[in-house]
Amino acid sequence: MSNMQYDSVTYGADTLILKRPVYEGIPVTLDFTNVTDKDAVTGLKIVKAGSPINLNGVVDNTGTAGGILLCDVLENRPQGTILKKAYINTAVAKAHSGITIDASVKAVLPMVVFE
Repeated sequence: MSNMQYDSVTYGADTLILKRPVYEGIPVTLDFTNVTDKDAVTGLKIVKAGSPINLNGVVDNTGTAGGILLCDVLENRPQGTILKKAYINTAVAKAHSGITIDASVKAVLPMVVFE
């Protein structure tokens, strides 16, 4: 018989960066090597929803971004979803992630609408 252990953490509601509910995303494993932001509840490194991410899982506010991160991701479970087709609430995404999406990101993500 094995001993299955787990951590339980209570969070507030997820930040909703979507302007409209229909979207398409792809899974990505985030790279936390250069991440410095920490979650206030757990103290773990965090990449926040609304951040542009490249296909290697790195925050990338350039023309090599692969999508926009849908939900916050902590370093102890680095799997997330990046949006390839979506309507993004730009003000909420910027306020939450602290990142102003660069024009080059918008150019390489034509199916992501920033409203």
